[in-house]
Amino acid sequence: MTGIDDTDEYNRDERIETYYQGWSAREMAERLVDLEDELGEDVDGICTGMHAEVAEAQCAWDDMRDERDRYRLAWTYARRRAADEANFGMEALALRDEEIARLRAELDELRKSTYGT
Repeated sequence: MTGIDDTDEYNRDERIETYYQGWSAREMAERLVDLEDELGEDVDGICTGMHAEVAEAQCAWDDMRDERDRYRLAWTYARRRAADEANFGMEALALRDEEIARLRAELDELRKSTYGT
């Protein structure tokens, strides 16, 4: 057994529904301020911790997004470099083949001129 009775859960749900239906956002804020006042001066506000956590989470999200963007840009640049290298590599091979063909033709001409036909 979990130690929590179904009636406790029902009561909890019922209380939540009552709060949800019965209070406007303004009334909720007023009750929070009243509760802060009851707790005394040593409390820096009930929501202050929550706001700090939200700000921290936002900062972490921004850092993660920046890192993701850096990786995405690095990946894009790497792909471009690879494509350029492949294109330039094909051009280099074509130039090499042209050079080899030119040198063969020149060699054949020299052989013909040296040894005759």
